[in-house]
Amino acid sequence: MNLKVIDANTYLEYALKHPYISIYALPAWGDLKKTNGWKTHLLGFFDQDTLIGVTSMLEKVTPIKKSLFYAPRGFLFNNYDYDTLKEVTTLLKKYLKEHHGFMLKVDPNIIYAKYDNNKENKVIINAKIIDDLKSLGYRHLGFTQNFETMQPRFLCGIKLKDTYEETLASFSKSTRKNIEKTLKMGVKTRYATLEEMDLFVSLLEETSKLKNFVIRPVSYYEKMYLLMKDYLKLYISYIDTEEYFKYLEQEKSNTLKELSNIEKQMNSFHVGNKLKTKKEQIDSKLIKIDKLIKEAIELKKTSKQINIGALMSVFIGKEGITFMSGTSSTYKSFNPKYAFYNAHIRDCFKERKEYCNFYGISGDMNINNPYYSIYEIKKGFNPEILELIGEFDLITNKFIYIVYKIALKFYKVLKKVKSMIK
Repeated sequence: MNLKVIDANTYLEYALKHPYISIYALPAWGDLKKTNGWKTHLLGFFDQDTLIGVTSMLEKVTPIKKSLFYAPRGFLFNNYDYDTLKEVTTLLKKYLKEHHGFMLKVDPNIIYAKYDNNKENKVIINAKIIDDLKSLGYRHLGFTQNFETMQPRFLCGIKLKDTYEETLASFSKSTRKNIEKTLKMGVKTRYATLEEMDLFVSLLEETSKLKNFVIRPVSYYEKMYLLMKDYLKLYISYIDTEEYFKYLEQEKSNTLKELSNIEKQMNSFHVGNKLKTKKEQIDSKLIKIDKLIKEAIELKKTSKQINIGALMSVFIGKEGITFMSGTSSTYKSFNPKYAFYNAHIRDCFKERKEYCNFYGISGDMNINNPYYSIYEIKKGFNPEILELIGEFDLITNKFIYIVYKIALKFYKVLKKVKSMIK
């Protein structure tokens, strides 16, 4: 086996057919990361003249002129057996040393275990690969549970049925009802354009403040869209204010009919506590609907459409991935996530994908976990939980690696202190 630098076309022709392909493995991702000072290396592994594997490595030069390398979502090989890994590791160590690299970080897109919903009934898929990597000198950063690694270690998603209707039927009853209700309330979803990136990012920012994740400048997402537009879809969910008003009028009409039936029963029979309670509930519901109708009238005056949610999806390989999303806290009662997730699932069928990947979650399913809310809505889609093998460091200069880890720890503490001061 030998290692060569290859061009983007050669790389993509191989990579896009590989089952472990990820958006992070695209050359375009490396182009995007130039914004943050990374340089991309596209490498091919050859058996004589036959290409048998590729990897994209990002390089960042440190202040001491030694480089950190990162292979996002690992290597893409014909097979991941021990002998192949051994040869690849030898070649990469040599390449790193030639380019002043002190370490290579990898987080392979390889499943370690699968669970059903609620993280029960664990089935180990790939345990040997972890031992193989460790025996070849890769330092495993452990079975992390939250978001300590470069990319999420726990993913959740659904294997699509033959039709959208069959897939919908596999969701929990409450999720099906929520999708139906959100759509009835006049929440619709459309595709967004590059010109609407300000709007997209503003909706991401609302969620980032609540869930404490970093949002980059609008220019970053504009560049991402331009570089990866063949793989991305942007969705905006919005309230059609006229449709919402009609929905409330229909709700009032239905509730008045219900009240009329109760009053007839109260006139015909002995009035018990059950009927009294039911009437009180309907009266309260009518008061609430009347209040909502007044608000809906004001919403109609404001705009025909009110944007309340945004989703960026990635369609690559066999799956459609809900990559990042945000919603308006002002209109959270409209549950826009059900609208744009529904649109995403429909597009998975249009794109002939096999899986809908709801992307990263915490591996700690405790309801008190601060990250539980990320999983909460996804749970109702009856997903399968996928645990990846995790993050590994291949060290080529132990002294500089130790200095780097100490500096990184100090930086994280300093960053936390600054955020507390703010």
